[in-house]
Amino acid sequence: MAIQTFTSGQVLTAAQVNALQANDYNQTVSTKTANYVLVAADKGTRVEMNAAGATTITVNTSLFSAGDTLFIQNIGAGICTITAGTATVSTTGSLALAQNGGGTLYFTSAGVSIFFTGGGAASKILQVVSTTKTDTFSMSSTTFADVTGLTATITPSTITSKILVMYHSSVGNNLNNTVGWFRLTRAGTAIGIGDAAGSRIRATTPRVSGGTVNNTSIIAGNFLDSPATTSATTYALQIASETPGVSVHVNRGDTDTDSIAFARGISTITLMEVSA
Repeated sequence: MAIQTFTSGQVLTAAQVNALQANDYNQTVSTKTANYVLVAADKGTRVEMNAAGATTITVNTSLFSAGDTLFIQNIGAGICTITAGTATVSTTGSLALAQNGGGTLYFTSAGVSIFFTGGGAASKILQVVSTTKTDTFSMSSTTFADVTGLTATITPSTITSKILVMYHSSVGNNLNNTVGWFRLTRAGTAIGIGDAAGSRIRATTPRVSGGTVNNTSIIAGNFLDSPATTSATTYALQIASETPGVSVHVNRGDTDTDSIAFARGISTITLMEVSA
């Protein structure tokens, strides 16, 4: 139940004592199905969100006092984000609650609060985006460029979320010992690449292909990125050839008479948003 005010010398009824004890073991729950702004009566209760789409619970100042707490939980399929209105909300976890996530909102003053994550897994997969490329692509430049069609865009739910990038591709050559390199990028900036060392190529993968004509190599890997944004963010795989004017091919070998060279593969890039 909501907090009550008692006066000196007041005699409590059995119903009042039972209600107080019940709240210790079974907090009053108010269920919301749309965006909600906390009110003073929420102190000491559980605010439960149950919505299929994304929602927010907003925290404003001058409603609560130092030491006040309330529990916020999300049982709906949509992400519920605890949002600082006129108050501040700090956390070491995530303010974006996936289904079955929750935690305690604790006030250190009337306008300052801390959200302690609990009642759900510390880290959850919040969304997944994937792209599959089935056609071919060729690159004869020694300058890295995006593999057409091998990009994926994700919009993180919170600025503290991490993005797990997983990629898979195949590359073939049409000249003995010609090699290529793959590089992962976020919004056009290379990420997950090797350290600079003289004139060494800074790539995400070691050299791929090479050897005899039509040799095909498979590259696959993953990288956990921290984009620190809630804006739409595009990840891409880029490729470059070792030899100017000599092509390396994605999803195929050379167009040779060897039937094996005509085999086709696929390439994929998958993004998973992981709550902090």
